[in-house]
Amino acid sequence: MSTELLVKGFLAVAISASFSYDVYMRYGKNKHSDNRLAKRQNYRPYLPEPLLLPLFIAGCVGLAFFLYGRRGAAQMTISLCFGIFLHISLYYAILTAVLPVLRNYFSAGACAMLWVIPNYLYLTEMSLMELPMPLLVIQAPGRMVWVLFGIWAVGFIVVFIWKIVSHLVFRFCILRNAVPVADSGMLLLWEKERERAGLGNKKIRLFISPDVRTPLSIGLFRRRIRVVLPKHPYSEEELSLIFRHEIVHIGREDTRTKLFIVFCTAMCWFNPFMWIAAKRSAQDMELSCDETVLMGYGENARYQYADLLLKTAGDERGFTTCLSASASAMRYRLKNVVTPTKKYSGAVLVGLVFFVLCMSCGYISLAYGSVTGDDVIYRSRNIEECRLRYIDAENEPQSVVWTCVDQESLRSYMASLELKQLTGNYSYEGSSRKYTFLYDTPEGTLGVILCDRVLKISPLYGEAPNAEWYYIPGGTDWELLDKIIVPGTDGELSANY
Repeated sequence: MSTELLVKGFLAVAISASFSYDVYMRYGKNKHSDNRLAKRQNYRPYLPEPLLLPLFIAGCVGLAFFLYGRRGAAQMTISLCFGIFLHISLYYAILTAVLPVLRNYFSAGACAMLWVIPNYLYLTEMSLMELPMPLLVIQAPGRMVWVLFGIWAVGFIVVFIWKIVSHLVFRFCILRNAVPVADSGMLLLWEKERERAGLGNKKIRLFISPDVRTPLSIGLFRRRIRVVLPKHPYSEEELSLIFRHEIVHIGREDTRTKLFIVFCTAMCWFNPFMWIAAKRSAQDMELSCDETVLMGYGENARYQYADLLLKTAGDERGFTTCLSASASAMRYRLKNVVTPTKKYSGAVLVGLVFFVLCMSCGYISLAYGSVTGDDVIYRSRNIEECRLRYIDAENEPQSVVWTCVDQESLRSYMASLELKQLTGNYSYEGSSRKYTFLYDTPEGTLGVILCDRVLKISPLYGEAPNAEWYYIPGGTDWELLDKIIVPGTDGELSANY
């Protein structure tokens, strides 16, 4: 087993353990919650930052655009998104299929957590999490890849902007006639519930709107969140349950988690299971919220809460969280509210799923386009303009100096290689052989690493050198190279062009 795979496994275990501990503590804390004032916020987000993966991808693509231009940014997008979102698409399809079974045995909080753990897959693109080699390389013509990339990019932009605009329109519609709550008793109860939950932000305001049928919270950031109530008389007990429900959502930043799901939906818009997954994830967030709000309550409070759900079914378009959304999941929610069953916390499940998700990510790579070694190494230069300075072979004694005995044959072979651009993050430590060449070119030193089926080009000059990996469909001809590259003596130097 390679060092990189061991490091990846260690980090995956560490992160999985932290997820398991968080789910266990969250479930236990809710199970033994009381009505005392909290010194710290009771309801924390599922992840420290619900938008880790989107921010990481946007940052990498933006940096690539700044450093390497439009084509470099497009190549970076393909490299990052192909493996990760192919994996996420498959993961969400499987999770959607097995979710009904999981809900019967594990807490709603654990089920909700399963929807957000792909956020940490950005770690698989770090050098410490790279794989030795892909198990499967999908080859495609460059023209077809760029056409499909263009279709995918248009689809992503359309879906993502449509979701954002829908949210803004919905926000405008429900707030245009809304007025701030002026009832002192209602405001006092809100402050009491906020302080009980340890929700320190006092800028979250209450509104009443004639354009909503169910209590909801809307907004992606704390300072922009508004809790909106319909024009309906509620008892103090009902208001307490409503406020507690919305405070749980706000504390967990569920609206931002929904933005992450929307981002994944836009990236995987071609997958019908992803659209189903988006609805199921919202349902699990509501189920988790119900579970948290009612933990420790008796039968009377549960029936009162169920009655609230029935009376206030409404709309939750955009990035909103509401007490009672559409009727599609109402039957299941009411059953869990009125007759809850004993379930496992799901701590081990969440940790195990993330470990498998992390360790299985990245084994499929894409090879596209068609270039030659002459295009990427020599760039059609004359022999005098690209001189071979150094040759090294991995896993050989350090004292050995490698010599090229047939310079023209080596150049001819390297120039004739048929190559395809390769995506992914790999070390290629599993290669049986590996040669490293250093060339002196007019621009500076150029590094070339040749493996079994892979060629790496590393310009060692310029302000922002960009290494590129290429796939060799025909494989490397080690038999030929063994004839023209031989070990020399300590006093010999590698042949130069």
